[in-house]
Amino acid sequence: MSSENSSNKFLKNYTNDVSRLLLETDYDNLYKIADLFVKIKNTNTRIFTAGNGGSASTASHIVNDLIKGVRVFNRSGFSAECLADSNSVITCLANDFSYEDIFSLQLETKGTSGDILILFSGSGNSPNVIKAAKKAKEMAITTIGFLGRDGGQLLKSCDFVMLAPTWNMEKIEDLHIVYMHALISLIREMLKDTWGIEVISYPEHQFSHVLFDFDGTVSLLREGWQTIMHQYFVEVLMETPQAENKDTLQDIVEEFVGMLTGKQTIFQCMRLAEEVKKRGGTPLEPLEYKKEYLSRLEKLTTDRKDVLINGGNPEPYLVPGTIELLTKLNALGLPCFLASGTDEVDVIREAKLLKIDHFFAGGIFGAKDSESTTCSKTKVVKRLIYENQLEGNNLLSFGDGYVEIELVNSIGGYAIGVASDEVNRQGIDITKRERLIKAGAHAIIPDFKDVENLMKYIKIS
Repeated sequence: MSSENSSNKFLKNYTNDVSRLLLETDYDNLYKIADLFVKIKNTNTRIFTAGNGGSASTASHIVNDLIKGVRVFNRSGFSAECLADSNSVITCLANDFSYEDIFSLQLETKGTSGDILILFSGSGNSPNVIKAAKKAKEMAITTIGFLGRDGGQLLKSCDFVMLAPTWNMEKIEDLHIVYMHALISLIREMLKDTWGIEVISYPEHQFSHVLFDFDGTVSLLREGWQTIMHQYFVEVLMETPQAENKDTLQDIVEEFVGMLTGKQTIFQCMRLAEEVKKRGGTPLEPLEYKKEYLSRLEKLTTDRKDVLINGGNPEPYLVPGTIELLTKLNALGLPCFLASGTDEVDVIREAKLLKIDHFFAGGIFGAKDSESTTCSKTKVVKRLIYENQLEGNNLLSFGDGYVEIELVNSIGGYAIGVASDEVNRQGIDITKRERLIKAGAHAIIPDFKDVENLMKYIKIS
């Protein structure tokens, strides 16, 4: 056999063996590690990593991926640091103390209870990583070990272990790299539905007044209204002489309904009348379209309202965290206002049913048929500015519609888009997120569950 053929066979055998070892790995702990990271994502937990030689390289690499590689939709990664990265610190500690102390002394200085330490070691017997694991235990820091062979002394010192099932050091390090990238990929996938704050631009001013939209931002009583409106409007357009196919009309309706979300319902009905005329039809008066839509919507919401009328818990019909946020804002003395495109009489009644009306000392405002061509939110914002002698940048708003985001942005206020997934009450609605960013949202959140960090972010805690 030629030397070239022999080398090829060796390489093939090597990679085949690595593949086999990967398949023999127990991945249960890797999932548990990913779950741990997702749970601490929106906390102040810091992550430290350490290792020697090739393992130091892997420890440095995972920091890169924890900071950048797990980012989803422009949200921040984790606060992570490799304790093996600074040559000046390592040589200082090794020279003045000992090489065994290079990680434990750093951890003692920088770490705190609840943090995480990830150790990479092929043998599990390196004195400096063993000492670091011991220090972590003393400090109530969770330890994760990426180990090989029989795990060495670290096997029993770590809270979580990923053990590469081989005694070959090169293959151990190969497996650790794959485990690491699999972990990062899984965390990124899991974080799609675990949202913090997606920052587009940071707030620069203090806020003195807070404006909330109603449907989809705080209330879920009308969850599904878009579907009903889309179906009804498509039905109307399908009957026009020059109607396109149903799929095309669906796209057109979804687009203009989305762009007008936040204004009174009459505006969407006025646009429907325009679209009917554009296709050679004879449109009804917009109020007629509105009455039919509201009739269909009422069938959806009646059961939900009956639950509340009979004393049921309003929590399932609120965007998560709503009560907690409103309670904190009220406790700080910040006037809260509610402005909606829904008819005012309905907004007031539904806010009472949801037991949130008392939070809005500034007032609750909705649409009135007598003012059908004037955006109620525009009037509310103008009143806020005039009566309270506000600068636009003192106004903070939360909304899930294009209109309120664009409006508040235009006067210099700070607009937070609530891209709530109204059906699942978790994660975000991607389409809503894209629309809110296009409208000029300064930040995107899924809901108000992360109240503490949200209050710190808007600098009014």
